[in-house]
Amino acid sequence: MSVASGERRAVPLHATRTAPDAIFKVDLDERAYVFPAGRHVQQLQFLVFKPHMLRIEAAFSFNESKASPELLELSAEDARALSRRLVESVYRAQSSQIVSRDTSLSLTVVANGYIIEFGPRESPVELMLSTSCIWRVANGLARAVDMLSPIASN
Repeated sequence: MSVASGERRAVPLHATRTAPDAIFKVDLDERAYVFPAGRHVQQLQFLVFKPHMLRIEAAFSFNESKASPELLELSAEDARALSRRLVESVYRAQSSQIVSRDTSLSLTVVANGYIIEFGPRESPVELMLSTSCIWRVANGLARAVDMLSPIASN
């Protein structure tokens, strides 16, 4: 039977959604890179898929290998934790870590910026951001988290 004749298949939520509910784009500067790929990142895009997922994608200056722009997918809770920890790390100039059932991220403060490390321990991905663009990234992430799962006011 085909789907047109009435058959329904169980498919994960994010697989059925082709378009995000919202996209927040953050322009970076000339000192933003992702490793181990070694690509310059011109822009981060926060794609909101209500009510459960945030996807972070990169727009590269060059990408001859045609690698996927997707960097990371986070649940709403993990995205909220990353937003909070990123702001804390910048204000305190102190590294931190987020570990949950689904995610393991580290935020490292270095002399010229910040390194966000994520992915499997065997082959982590490092997103290096300069001090001149980190507040734009924190603001874009906070806006995406608010759109993803707003917290009711008092």
